[in-house]
Amino acid sequence: MQIIHTLDELDRKIADCNAAEAISDDAMRAVFPTFRMDPPQGLPADPFSEEYRLAQMAFYRTIAGKPYALANEATKFDVDALSRRPFPFITNSTATAGAYFMAIGYLLRCMALPAGSRVLEFGAGWGISSVWLAQLGHHVTVVDIEPSFCELIRRRAAHEGVEIEIVNADFFWIEGQSRQFDAVIFQGCFHHCDDHLRLLKALVPVVAPEGRIFFSAEPVMSDFAQPWGIRLDGNSLWAIRKNGWLELGFHAAYFRQALTHCGWLAHHRAIAEGGDALDVWEARHLAAARWAFSGGDPKLQTQTGTRDGDMIVFAAAAAGTGLYGPYLDLPPGRYQARIRFQPGAPRAGKAYADVVCRAGATRLADTTVGGGDVVVMEFTATTDLSGVEVRLITRRGYCATVIGVEITAVA
Repeated sequence: MQIIHTLDELDRKIADCNAAEAISDDAMRAVFPTFRMDPPQGLPADPFSEEYRLAQMAFYRTIAGKPYALANEATKFDVDALSRRPFPFITNSTATAGAYFMAIGYLLRCMALPAGSRVLEFGAGWGISSVWLAQLGHHVTVVDIEPSFCELIRRRAAHEGVEIEIVNADFFWIEGQSRQFDAVIFQGCFHHCDDHLRLLKALVPVVAPEGRIFFSAEPVMSDFAQPWGIRLDGNSLWAIRKNGWLELGFHAAYFRQALTHCGWLAHHRAIAEGGDALDVWEARHLAAARWAFSGGDPKLQTQTGTRDGDMIVFAAAAAGTGLYGPYLDLPPGRYQARIRFQPGAPRAGKAYADVVCRAGATRLADTTVGGGDVVVMEFTATTDLSGVEVRLITRRGYCATVIGVEITAVA
C-alpha cells in the first residue's frame, strides 16, 4: 500500500489507473487498493460546525485542483449507446454487476413498501432502481443533476412502458417542495452532497409522517478515520482528481448522530458478508417513532392476568409475570416505555415494572408501580437492541386493568 504525500505522486497513480482501465474495468479496480492518502490534521473539533465543513471543502480543493462546484459532478456519455447497455453491464465485470444488483435487491427488500407508494430517488443515475420501482407499481420521482442521466431514464422508462417523473436539479430542489413522499432513496449519491446537514433538515417536511429515508451503498463505516470528510482511498482519490466528483465518507457513529441532530431515528440494516457498500441505513421521523399495542394485541402476553377484549385484567392475581412483550428490535437512541391502565378500574396490591431485552438478560429500566394511570420508564440504547419487552410483575392479590403499552423515541 503506497501512502500518497504529494500531488505528483497522486498523478502517477492516476496514470496507472488509466492504463489499467484501457485493459478492463476489473484491472482498474485492482489498482485502487494499492494507494491512499492520510487524513488531514488540525481539523476543527466540532464536525457539526460550518468551520469543519469549510475545512473539508478546502482539502477537496487541494486534491481536485479546483473549488467544488455542482458542474464538477457532470457525467458525459453516449445516451444512445448506454440506454441499451447501461452500467453495470458496460463494465463487462460479473463481480461489479453482482455487487451492484445485490445492493439494489437488498434495498428493495428493506423498503418493503405498500403498493402504490410515493417514492423520490435522488441521484438516480442509470435509473435501474427507479425503473424497477415503477414496474412494481410505485409512483416514482427522480432528481438528478446530470441532463444525460435524466434523458437516459426517460428513454428506459418509455421502453419499459412505465411513468417516471424526471427532475433535472440538485439535491436542494427539495427545499421548494410542499408535497410529501412515502420513501426517499439515496443509492450511492448522498456522499456527493456538499452540505449533508442542510439536506437532512430539508427532508423533514417532505417525508410523510410514517415515511422513511433509505441510504444504500453509501460509505458509512465503523472505522472511518474522521467523523466525516473527504475519502482518501484509491478509488475516491481517482474520482476526485480525475473527474472532480465530491467523495465524502462518514463514521457510523457520526452518521447516526447527524440523523438524530436533524430529527431522524436511524436504523442500520447490514447484509451478511456484504461489507459497508451493501448495507442500508433507514431513517424515520424521530417525532413519529412510536410503537403502540393495545391490551388485546397478541404481541403482548400475560401469565397472571385474563385478556378481555382490548384489555388485560388482573383480579386478585397470582404472583408472576402479568405482562410481557412486544419484543421489538430498536436502534440506538433514547426511549420511553409506558404501561397504560384503565382509568377508574379497581386498583389494589403491589406490582413492579421493567424494560428488558435479549430474553430478559439485560434490564434497561425498572420502577415500582404506583396508583397512576400511566407508568413511564426511560431507557437508552447505545447499540442495536433485540427483543425489547415491557414487563409487569404482579404480587399476589394484585388488581388492575392494562389497556396498552407504548414505546416512543425521545428527541
